[in-house]
Amino acid sequence: MQFANLKSSDCTAVTVKRENEIEQGTGKRLSRKLDKEWKGSIVVRPPPSVKKLQEENAAKGTEKTS
Repeated sequence: MQFANLKSSDCTAVTVKRENEIEQGTGKRLSRKLDKEWKGSIVVRPPPSVKKLQEENAAKGTEKTS
């Protein structure tokens, strides 16, 4: 990973993560694979405020058709 574009706190977090992986015996290749699986498992959801607006709009839409 290249640290040139990261801030110092981000670099520290990445370094600590890598040190922990070395202690556990995780190789770089497996680390990248696990990161990819973890990122793929994240479900993107709208914030509660947007969700509430969507529900209100849906309710208005059903009222108009009734």
